[in-house]
Amino acid sequence: MSDLDDFKATYFDECSELLLELEEQFAAIEDGDRSSDRLNAVFRAIHSIKGGGGAFGFQSLVGFAHAYETLLDHVRDGRVELSEHTTALCIKSNDIVADFIAAAREGTELAPDYGADEKAQFDALTRGEVPEGEEGGEHIEEFDIDFTPVMVKIADDVEPAPAADGDDSFAAAPLVVEPGHWEIKFTPHSELYARANDPLLLFRELAGLGEIQVRAVFEDVPPLADFEPFGVYCAWEISLHSPTVTEAAIAEVFEFVDGNCDLSIAQLTSTPAAAGAAPAKAAEPAEDAEPAPSFADLAASIVPTPRPAPVAAAPKPPALKAVPADDDHGDDRRSGPDDRRNGVQSIRVDLDKIDRVVNMVGELVITQSMLTQQMDEVLRARYQELVRGLEVLAQTTRGLQDSVMAIRAQPVKSVFSRMPRLMRELATKTGKKIKLETIGENTEIDKTIIEQLSDPLTHMIRNSADHGIETPEKRRAAGKNETGTIRLSAEQAGGNILIIVEDDGAGINRDRVLQVARDRMVVGPDQQLTEEQIDQLIFAPGFSTASEVSDISGRGVGMDVVLSNIKKIGGSVHVKSWTGKGTRMTLRLPLTLAVLDVMLVKVAASPYVIPLSSIVETIQCSRANFSRMPTGNQVLQVRGEYVQVVDLASRFRMQTEATDESRFVVLCEAEGGVKVALIVDDIIGQQQVVIKSLEENFQSIDGIAGGTILGDGNVALIVDVQGLKSTIAHKSAA
Repeated sequence: MSDLDDFKATYFDECSELLLELEEQFAAIEDGDRSSDRLNAVFRAIHSIKGGGGAFGFQSLVGFAHAYETLLDHVRDGRVELSEHTTALCIKSNDIVADFIAAAREGTELAPDYGADEKAQFDALTRGEVPEGEEGGEHIEEFDIDFTPVMVKIADDVEPAPAADGDDSFAAAPLVVEPGHWEIKFTPHSELYARANDPLLLFRELAGLGEIQVRAVFEDVPPLADFEPFGVYCAWEISLHSPTVTEAAIAEVFEFVDGNCDLSIAQLTSTPAAAGAAPAKAAEPAEDAEPAPSFADLAASIVPTPRPAPVAAAPKPPALKAVPADDDHGDDRRSGPDDRRNGVQSIRVDLDKIDRVVNMVGELVITQSMLTQQMDEVLRARYQELVRGLEVLAQTTRGLQDSVMAIRAQPVKSVFSRMPRLMRELATKTGKKIKLETIGENTEIDKTIIEQLSDPLTHMIRNSADHGIETPEKRRAAGKNETGTIRLSAEQAGGNILIIVEDDGAGINRDRVLQVARDRMVVGPDQQLTEEQIDQLIFAPGFSTASEVSDISGRGVGMDVVLSNIKKIGGSVHVKSWTGKGTRMTLRLPLTLAVLDVMLVKVAASPYVIPLSSIVETIQCSRANFSRMPTGNQVLQVRGEYVQVVDLASRFRMQTEATDESRFVVLCEAEGGVKVALIVDDIIGQQQVVIKSLEENFQSIDGIAGGTILGDGNVALIVDVQGLKSTIAHKSAA
């Protein structure tokens, strides 16, 4: 891969982040937060996308982004109102920008007129045209001021100043306006180019403020032998002439490269003697251009020829009035000052490199566990220094593992932020009023899991919007608010992350679900199911209660995708519904797919591990209070609560030689707070293990979540507590 390909890959990664930021900013704007910070963030994102696209020659992307950027600039300045129509247009345009970026990444071309309608709307809005169906105030067109000044007598007792010869109406001096003159020194750093910024684009923005003259400064170009390919040796000096421009307006042009350049903005001032000569100079046209007459030119044109004045000393040359800069960037622009170097708080690292580090940490965990197991009591008593070294190694390994996992962890906000737009589209297609609430979007989870969350959450949101939320008419008839609410939340529970999608709709129509299941032979005609089992039928392949197929639902593949994808990453799905009140779907996901804290147990001479986050307590069987249900199933009474019992030896069809009194009960908590008691032969201890997928190496097994390699080289299976609870089909034998 060439350097250019590397730069392109970095640019596309940045575009993905910027598109995500656009989604977040417009979600906040739709919620009513239309602060200047929001608008500036949107403008910066589109400006960065356009700048990078121009550097790589993506002309279609640059053309559309430029028109979009112009509209956003008018919105920031207040020249265009950020109405609902404009907001909807911007949100739609974000998708078009994403399509242009995707086409550029894949090397394909979109239709020549793709996005032309939106560009036409951009141009119409920037011209001040009011979109159809949008009521606006009276439009005031821009026009050039053209009038003749007239002297007004303020009071009878005030004598006007004597007029000069040739001045038939008033003294001309107050009408002399000297155009603003600004001197700008711009010295970019290497970081400016690394972030795909182009000084030419900045100069074009300055040209929109007034007449500019640009001079390149090459004084720092070293001899060829000392020339660095990626060094920055060119600076610019810009003279800007405009009677109305302000320092803030000039600084705003450079706000996107703030910290990546040395910038000096200075205003040219004149001495009193020079000011006296200003009227004559104001009437002189520029040598290189013939600008249209301005108000200053009109004022200067009526100034009479001044009388000869005594010869005075030559006026001093104009002095530059320096405008203090916010930061002193120093002179070394290639390396940058300390504060700028410290400002870079993140770097881009390929995910494969992180995965390799995670795998190496996993091997280190196994090695550390192996060394610990080799230390028997004799060695511990004889080599105490070695024991202390192993303890330090264990602590260091745990710290390293936590640090690496933190690198892989990302907030679920990256997935949640895509849902508001999906909700808007669903509300429009279904004709329903739906509000989306998000909670806990900063909850962090392994990046590998986040990548698998998008499709399941999309299908769950679509299911809630289409099947759960009622129409406004039905909600009013049921005494509900006509606007339905779908709540998307994330929280950490022990070693798991809970993603919950909850709506306040009609709930699952269990009679309808059961009837459709029987019609499609998913359930036998005489088979009796509990409410929980009926709710789980919605995850059956090809199952759908929709009366007709639409682009939202009806094909029976949505919820099946949810279950299969979540199971692939070691998670589970739980559904709970209340008729007339709503439905809650809970995804229980592991924090990470790499390393897990477990309790090592023995079942029929074979090692098994149980996730430590699922364990509530352990009890000796000799002290446990067992009893049997009329069905013959064994239960455990714990503080007035009856808990289902699963004998792992019986469940996995193994013979154990351990007596009932010597065995142990491991009380675990499954989905929804439901407890299950696992009976094991012995408890070995607690340790960390590296998770290995069974599906990739063997096949999926009910009640088993994966495998791991212990320190002594043996393979231990990881018990799936939720899977055991949901698939109890054997009698307990303890």
